[in-house]
Amino acid sequence: MKKENNNVGIVLAGGRSNRFGEPKAFFQDEATGKTWVELTVSKLMPFCELVFVSANHENYQKLVAIFRHHSAVQVIPDQIEFSDFGPLGGIYAVMIHAEAYQKANFLILPVDMPFLTSKEIERLEAHPNHFAKTAQASHYLVSNVPFSQEILYNLLQNEQHKVRALLEKLQTKPLVFKNELAFRNINRQNELF
Repeated sequence: MKKENNNVGIVLAGGRSNRFGEPKAFFQDEATGKTWVELTVSKLMPFCELVFVSANHENYQKLVAIFRHHSAVQVIPDQIEFSDFGPLGGIYAVMIHAEAYQKANFLILPVDMPFLTSKEIERLEAHPNHFAKTAQASHYLVSNVPFSQEILYNLLQNEQHKVRALLEKLQTKPLVFKNELAFRNINRQNELF
């Protein structure tokens, strides 16, 4: 029997990374020598019972190899029928495998926000059904949402690809953060310098 109010993490690592020039999930952080996907998972672990890593079909095997010794990390590939639906398709694939966690909160992070810290994650964790917002942007991919498999399926069936559509259906509220830098998502390698 699962706990009533637990947290489950989702790391979105299935992006194509075209502008970045190489898969962001496997980009190595110079300071730690760890890949961005490993760093993102390690940031979520203190707050989550289990972390799911959303993968595409190209990077699935490599991600499985990275986390093969982590019993609290599961790598989930996109569903074939929704494999080109971006983050929404990845979240849906995870929800299919997370049916035992229907009462959990799902803390979602993208793999390309290397400046996020446990301080921001801890605050988000304390606010179920919220997404991160700063003065400059709404960060829909940094969110804390309830189990929503059926809503996701309906959105995908209707060709909806945006995470914002899910958050609107869930009536997810913005949670304002002051530290803009923490939420910088990196799309090109020169943005790191």
